[in-house]
Amino acid sequence: MDENLYAYWLSALSGLWVSSAHRLLEYAGSFKGVWELSEKELKNPGLKIRPATIRALLSSKDEVRIIREYRQMEEKGIRFYHLKHELYPSRLRFIYDAPIGIYLKGSLPDPTVVSVAIVGARGCSDYGRTSTRQLGMRLAEAGFQVISGLARGIDGIAQKAAVDAGGYSCAVLGCGPDICYPEDNRDTYEKLAARGGIISEYPPMTPPRNIHFPQRNRIISGLSDIVVVIEAREKSGSLITADMALEQGRDVYALPGRICDPLSYGCNRLIKQGAGIIISAEEFIRDLALTHNLRSIADSPDLCIGSDDQKGRQMTLAAAYSLSDEEKSVLSVIGLDPKSVNAIQDETGLDTGSLMKSLMNLSVRGLILQKQGHYVLAD
Repeated sequence: MDENLYAYWLSALSGLWVSSAHRLLEYAGSFKGVWELSEKELKNPGLKIRPATIRALLSSKDEVRIIREYRQMEEKGIRFYHLKHELYPSRLRFIYDAPIGIYLKGSLPDPTVVSVAIVGARGCSDYGRTSTRQLGMRLAEAGFQVISGLARGIDGIAQKAAVDAGGYSCAVLGCGPDICYPEDNRDTYEKLAARGGIISEYPPMTPPRNIHFPQRNRIISGLSDIVVVIEAREKSGSLITADMALEQGRDVYALPGRICDPLSYGCNRLIKQGAGIIISAEEFIRDLALTHNLRSIADSPDLCIGSDDQKGRQMTLAAAYSLSDEEKSVLSVIGLDPKSVNAIQDETGLDTGSLMKSLMNLSVRGLILQKQGHYVLAD
């Protein structure tokens, strides 16, 4: 057998904790090395392997069965990538308790494209449904990837909206990748398998179990750059995902709601603790694009959120005139409050010559006004 088959054997072993698998791999140096460990070595106190797990490790070494199962898996269109495989998702590789291996239907998220996880309540409100549908659709249209868990409610709605809009979405399941759970989301499951991705750390034919769902949340956040929570009760799996996202260094946003609505308690609590606020899909996407230096998206006139909004107005003006990159940069930092030349230069990083030329051109076009040596957006 090759290293991939040894990795599959270890990953598919029932009852082996991820932390235990990592200790075994570190101790043995390779998946083949784990296979070759003797009973005496497995009983090493430093490995902290339970007796039942040791028995399972020793009794499961059936090469004929393993090869047969692996081929059957491939015939179902499922691929397997272990932790050291070159195609294993780079975003997952260094998270705490990274999966030893992942099982995939469809395609993996593109590591060069920004990914947004959208999670929330299963029993969501009309407000949550509408907000999720709009956010999933607009993210897909803007070229972002949507990650979620295909659960009832917010997860499934977000992923359906993304794939129906022609975008990429990836579902992380709490069962085998060949099982659609819940069955209500069968249509979305099939679309994800064909045009998106379905990932699980559990081998084919593994049924959904309650313990699997909190565990898979670390993979949802791990695959993402940002996690958005839309409707979450005081004790919610979505809040677990948000906590894991923060531990992994990801940003967290939340949709605010009424203080009297139990579905909004978790989101409002996250906002109080410092999470970003989802005011509109357009503003969130614009902020996301600016954070990741995606100027072509940030400057799109489709993202204007109203002439009364300062940033929306700056973007509308930039789109309506043939501005140079320097002029767009200057316009993006000038608002309704007077700003000095020094402050503008600090924020744009332009040299003095380029800055003064841009300020003059913007003034001539009537886009900005000079008041007592300071600049503001024109009325």
